[in-house]
Amino acid sequence: MPEPTRGQIRAQKAFECVTQIKNDNDNKLEAEYKRFSKRFPSLISGCGLIQAVAFAKVKAPKRFLAHLADVMGQGNEEILADHARNNPVNEYQHLTREALTASSWIKRYAEAILKD
Repeated sequence: MPEPTRGQIRAQKAFECVTQIKNDNDNKLEAEYKRFSKRFPSLISGCGLIQAVAFAKVKAPKRFLAHLADVMGQGNEEILADHARNNPVNEYQHLTREALTASSWIKRYAEAILKD
């Protein structure tokens, strides 16, 4: 069997993360997570990854940044924030593209699975 692509791996991780939120059976959390995940890719595009991560640390529903870091393969939200702040420009740009892709997968699954 062929190895999965990076896109397939991201999609599977995003599905698992959003499913965790669904399985919590917390309607308020589902609605907040869905609303935030719909806005986050635009936030990255408009403000940049560093500011989007800083904003998310304060305003995001619980586990959103941890899920983003997991889908990106960054380990946890602290490692993601550290890499965003301290990497050279070319690595920062790559990390930003990865964050946009990962957050888009989370957004797709949140829209499909979570309640408003």
